[in-house]
Amino acid sequence: MDKDKELERLVDKMMEEAPLETPSSNFTYVVMKEVTKLQQSMAEYKPVMSIKSILIALGMLGIFGFYLFTTNSATTPAEGQVIQLLSDAKSWFSARMPQLQISKTFSYMAGSIGLMVCFQAFVLKRYFNKRWA
Repeated sequence: MDKDKELERLVDKMMEEAPLETPSSNFTYVVMKEVTKLQQSMAEYKPVMSIKSILIALGMLGIFGFYLFTTNSATTPAEGQVIQLLSDAKSWFSARMPQLQISKTFSYMAGSIGLMVCFQAFVLKRYFNKRWA
C-alpha cells in the first residue's frame, strides 16, 4: 500500500514537470497527406488476362468451332477421323483403359474438392476486393 502511494506521488510529480504538448497548426493536413500517400501506394487489382486476350482466345475458339461444324467430314479422311474420335470419346477411353474402375468414394471426394476450391476462390476474391477497395 505504501509503495502504491509512493509510486502515485512520483507519477504526479513527473506529470507536473512535463510540459503540455500541443500539435502544430497543420497537424491534420500532414496526417491526411500521409494517408493519401499510403492509399496511392496500395497495390491495384490487375487481372491475370486482359479483356483483349480473352476476346482473342474466344474468337479463335469460335473460328475453330465454326470450321469444325461447317466442313464436310468427307473432305479429308484425317478430319473425319478426328471428329469421329471426339464424338466417341467415351468408347475411345474405355477401349484403351478397360481396367480403370473409379469408386463412388473417389468420385465424391473429387467432386467435393472441386466444390471447395471453387468456394475458396469465391471467398478469397471477395476478401481481396474488399481489402483493396
